[in-house]
This record gives sequence, C-alpha cells and structure tokens, in this order.
Amino acid sequence: MASTLEVRPRPSTGVREEGTRLCPAHACRPRVDHRSKRRIASNFAFLSTAELISRTTSVVVTLTLARRLGVDGYGRIEFAFNVVFWLVLLMRDSSDVIVTRELSRHPRLVKPLVDQVMAYKSVFAIILFSLLALVGSWTLAERADWLVLALYGSMLFTTAFGLDYVFRGTERMGLVAVSLCVRVGIYAIGVLLTVHDATRIVWVPLWLALGEVSGIALVWRSYLKHYRMPRPRLAPRFLYILIRRGKTVCLIQLSQAVINSADLLVVGLLSTWGDVGRYGAPHRMVTALLTFGLILQQAAFPTLARLWRQTAGAGREALDSLVEVLMTGLVPVAVGCTILADPLVHLILPREYAGSGLLLAIGIWRAPLLILAYLYQTTLIALNRETAGVRTLLVGAIGIGPLIIVLRLALGLMGASLGVLIVGLGLVVAGYACLAREGRQPAWHHHLGRPLAAALVMAPVCLLLVRLHVLAAVAGGAVAYVSSWLALGGIGHARLWKSALKPPLRADGA
Repeated sequence: MASTLEVRPRPSTGVREEGTRLCPAHACRPRVDHRSKRRIASNFAFLSTAELISRTTSVVVTLTLARRLGVDGYGRIEFAFNVVFWLVLLMRDSSDVIVTRELSRHPRLVKPLVDQVMAYKSVFAIILFSLLALVGSWTLAERADWLVLALYGSMLFTTAFGLDYVFRGTERMGLVAVSLCVRVGIYAIGVLLTVHDATRIVWVPLWLALGEVSGIALVWRSYLKHYRMPRPRLAPRFLYILIRRGKTVCLIQLSQAVINSADLLVVGLLSTWGDVGRYGAPHRMVTALLTFGLILQQAAFPTLARLWRQTAGAGREALDSLVEVLMTGLVPVAVGCTILADPLVHLILPREYAGSGLLLAIGIWRAPLLILAYLYQTTLIALNRETAGVRTLLVGAIGIGPLIIVLRLALGLMGASLGVLIVGLGLVVAGYACLAREGRQPAWHHHLGRPLAAALVMAPVCLLLVRLHVLAAVAGGAVAYVSSWLALGGIGHARLWKSALKPPLRADGA
C-alpha cells in the first residue's frame, strides 16, 4: 500500500464552477489540523494528569511498603507483581492495540468488537491463571509466596473484563483518567491503613485487585449508558481475523513486555529476596517514569492511525512534536537522577537499601531509551508498517535474557541494568532506521540539542546545591534547566511549530 494519499481527478460535469481557484500544490498537501492537535493535547493532558496522581501515589505506597515490609518482604511482592504484570501486558496488549486502531477508524464497531474481545480475553485469562498457579506451586517453596503470586494473578480477570480500549479508541480519555485515579486511590488507602509489617503482606495484592474492580466498574457504568450489555461470544472467524491482523502487533507487545521486566525476573531467579528488593525499588521508580511515555503514545495513537493514509509529511510532523515533548522532559530527569541518585536514595529509603543509588543512576536512562524506541514502534503500527520493526524487537526480546544473565554474573546487579540500556539503544537505532525507510523519521538531532545543552548547564548547579540539601539541588536544577532551555529558544521554537501546523493559505490569501 502506498504511503501517500492518492488523489484522483474529479470527472468533468460540463458545468463551470464560478469563484473557484486552483491552489498551489504545496497548499493542498494534507496537514495535521488544529482539531487533531488539540485532541492529542487534551487526551494527553487527561491521561498525564491522572498518571501523575496515580504514579505519585504509587511511589508513596511503594516507599512505604519498602520501609514496612523490609528489603526481603518488598522483594517478594515486587517479584510476584512483575511476573503477573508481564502476563497482564501480554493479555491486554495482544488485542487492545488492534481493537483501538479499528475503533478509531470505525466507531460503529464498538458493540460487536466488545462481544468478541471479552470472550477471547476471558478464555485467555483462565488459561494464564491456571498456568501461573501451577508453575508457582512447583517453583515457590513457601506457601505464602505462592498465595501472594495467586492473588496478584487475579488481575488477569480484571483485565479481561476491562473496557478501557473502547474509550481510548473513541478518544474519550477523561473517563479512563478518572477510572485510573479511583483504582490507585482505593489501593493506596487500603495498603496504608492495613499493611504495617511483613505479616500482612497478602493484603497488598488484595487491595490492588479491589481497586482494579472499582475502576473497571466505573467504566462499565458509563459504557452501559451508551451501549447495550455485552454478549460475549467466541467466533472462529473473529479469532482468525484477530490473529491474522494482530499477530505482528502481539509479537511487538510481547517483546516489549519481556524487555521491560527481563532484568528484574533474572535478578529474582539468580539472587536473594534482599537483592531483589534493592534492585526492585529503583526499578519501580523508573517504571513509573516509563508510564508517562506510554500514556503519551496511547493518547496520540488514534490520531496517528488516521494520519497513516496521508502524505509522509503529515505523519512526520505529528511524530516530530511527540519526540520534542519527550526529549525536553526526559533528558533533564535522566541527567538529574544520575547526579543526585545516592542522596535521593538515602533520603527516601532505609539503610538496608544501600547500593540502590548506583542502580538508579544507571537504570534511569532506560526511560528515555525505551520510551523513544516504543514510540517508534507505535508509529509503525499506526502506519500499518508493524512488520518493519517486529524483527528488531524479537531479536531484542530473545537476546536480552542471556545478555542480562551474563552481565549479572559478571558485574552484579549493575550488570542487569546495563543489559537493558544496551538493548534499548539498539532498539532506538533500529526503529529510526525503519521509519527512515518509510520517510517518517523525526528530526531527532534538532530536538535533542536544546535539552542536552540545558542539562549541561543544570548539572553544575545540582552538584553545588546538593551540599545544602538534595531537595535544594532538585529545585535549583529545575530552575537552571528551564531558564537555559528558554534562553536557547525553546519557546520560540514551539511558536514556530504552531505556525507550521496552521492550515495552509489559499491562493487568494484567505
């Protein structure tokens, strides 16, 4: 399929049309209109605000659990959560991306798609939960560890009945944002009030499941107001079409899930629960940052899916703006965390987490690398070019496990973090090359220059102010970065970008 929109000439009717003028060729090119731009911005604002609230709350709960449960207890729940979360991503993303893309193009398909997807996910959830319980009973020596894993596994069923993809596909992100806040609010209140030591560790997954059920119920209430009650039915033809159209996307999502969690799973298999806790605390902090990049992709995906039929310039413009936003926000965070990692860990975690500062300083760079790599893959999916990047993701997913094992045995816990960075850098280079072949690559070298220059100005400010207090270094570094970025023309560049998105002038100057 051609990557540009082919416009055929209109047949002549024999009637002369008065008052019409031919526009120049450059003025007739499809562009990202203001409505699409505002839709991306509003969706991202809804989801990022909800994610900021939920991730901030989640970090507070995580730090509280790290103190109350101790390094061994926290290592147990972190390992179990990542195993189940990997399965949740597999089940959710195996179909949601394709369904969201189809709903963004054909909103009338909501009811029949929900019927089929719900049936498919329910069967998948039963199979995965059964395998999880069986393998857990074979591999986990203590019954308490198996119980925690099984309780976390209940998230598979809440995911099967979730309907967030309907409102993502129809670009009604406000409800999804409210639901997200409800879920994390119930989880946080329950854990903070009931879990005081390691003897009540099973209450952590229980409250997480209860929060998920409450948030999903809110989405269901809104769904039933607009649509009928779902009637799950599993048709062989639907499965055939879903597999045929979604097998590549499923491989992409599965590969991303493996890359996200492989390091912690390897550490869990080769280390003590204490090492898992020391590695898991900074790992969870970086994962919270990774989520903002995923939210931006989810907010932009429906619009990108509509732009795939247009010229290469339209898709490239949209991708350019996303890369610019990501790099402007992620580069200073990565540089700042690298400089202030040790004092930050000493401030928020007990002494038994000594050594986690170095892991945070290295692991924080996985955020910009993986977010950028996954954004490239999301763009390829939106352009119906997912096969172009799936090979590199599969190579990364297959190779990351052995690479992390070798580096973990050779360099300790630091080696596991380095393995993820090596794979992430390779994915960024490969994803950019795939987009370049389609003519949709972003001008990343322009967007990276200002953030890096401003971060270089920020670094000595942080090193100077950390002698007073780490929070003073954080605040001073933020002020230095923003000031330097503005001085380098950040705002002026944004204005130029907005003017580039304005509708083209007609030949008569209107």
